[in-house]
Amino acid sequence: MMLLRKALAVTSNISLIAGAAIGIYAAVKTYLLYRSLPAGMCPIDPNRPWLYAAAALCVLSFILSFFETKKVT
Repeated sequence: MMLLRKALAVTSNISLIAGAAIGIYAAVKTYLLYRSLPAGMCPIDPNRPWLYAAAALCVLSFILSFFETKKVT
């Protein structure tokens, strides 16, 4: 049982890091695209899948954090 909880904790941390990295990538890509588009164009549309993936990974990390072992100090 402890091995499963530790695996969930590791999975939670990895998904949070991956979600943050994808979110930063999407934000930078959106900013760079925004600078080159004419007025009235939306830079979010081409990056929407990246933003959804980042949000999904962060939500997954949040849900998995409820099953981690609690450290008592």
